[in-house]
Amino acid sequence: MKSRLLLIMLLFPITLIGKDVLTLNNQASFEGKVIKIKDCIVTYKYAGDRYHIPAQDIYTIVFGNEDDKVYTEYLDFLGNFDQDACLKGTLDADNYHGKAGLHVALGVLFGPFAVIGAAVASPTPDKSTKTLMMSQNKEMFNNPEYLTCYKKKAKGQNVGNSALGWAAWVVFILVL
Repeated sequence: MKSRLLLIMLLFPITLIGKDVLTLNNQASFEGKVIKIKDCIVTYKYAGDRYHIPAQDIYTIVFGNEDDKVYTEYLDFLGNFDQDACLKGTLDADNYHGKAGLHVALGVLFGPFAVIGAAVASPTPDKSTKTLMMSQNKEMFNNPEYLTCYKKKAKGQNVGNSALGWAAWVVFILVL
């Protein structure tokens, strides 16, 4: 009996070598393999099946092998990611990306088509004269992190303003 227990205790740590332990926000843990990390989605192989898990649902990932290619590429990505550029892009879009009144008017005139158009559009700081004139971050206009965060924030504002215009038109029609 003691020899079996000793054998189990010796074999158990060996089974964890090379396995990545993924813990979700609900504290459920899984031992498997991280296949890929891209666009805030973790591809995880567990019990022979692949799962695509959004990063916001993951509490922790403990890599079993620190020399793993996925792990080292992820560390390189984190080292090159400029959070300051993202913050500056978001703030510039929030403070200087104009055209709010235009998108409200387009929402009133064209309704869902204006919302779809705003969602498909690709706003950049170069297209916004107010951002060009007022921004202190002109040297970052070619930075990919800056542009990604700027576009995300500006697009969200444009879609929201178009939807607001469309909603105002619907309320106006209902009141009449």
